[in-house]
Amino acid sequence: MKTKITVRQMTGVAIIAAIEIALGIFSMFMSKIFMTTVSFNLALIPIVVGACIYGPWWGLFLGLIDGVICLVDPGTLSTFFAFSPVLTIILCLLKTGIAGLASGFLFKALRNVNDWVAVILASLIVPVCNTGIFLGGVYAFFIPLYQTWTPEGANVLTYVLVLTFTINFAIEFAVAVLLSPAVYKIVKIGTKGKDIGSVYDKPATENK
Repeated sequence: MKTKITVRQMTGVAIIAAIEIALGIFSMFMSKIFMTTVSFNLALIPIVVGACIYGPWWGLFLGLIDGVICLVDPGTLSTFFAFSPVLTIILCLLKTGIAGLASGFLFKALRNVNDWVAVILASLIVPVCNTGIFLGGVYAFFIPLYQTWTPEGANVLTYVLVLTFTINFAIEFAVAVLLSPAVYKIVKIGTKGKDIGSVYDKPATENK
């Protein structure tokens, strides 16, 4: 199957990317208010919308944009990037890029079975992938950095797990759950004959 990229498709993705960037900047300010080491990512929801409407590869593209947003976060630059620039770039791009790709493929696989379940799971897989890959990267490469932040007497591995799940993942997962009905409505509109370039909208996109 070969999918044609249309002007409507690029326009739709550009609009979603703009919303994603705005939410990413907002997340940076929120992380400063709550004084978290790594900002919780409110820009994950646009990735889900884009991945469901425009397909897995656009989900990957939007995920990479979010990875760049995470990378240029002042908190990331002053901590992770200062510790290891190359590993930080790889981790930031990988965690949200894979999340967008997984969301798109999951929705694609389940949409004809149950579109409501497809959207819910596509929404939830994004924070799961984002946090899971982040934790894997931290445990593999950034434990020495976290040792400098761990309170005296605490186990650094436990500290990383608790910090990540009580602040970052908890908020991202809760937002995904709470906004999934709204995401479902948006995706339903976007994939049902509205001619906005969806890969599932046959009048707008011809699949050969």
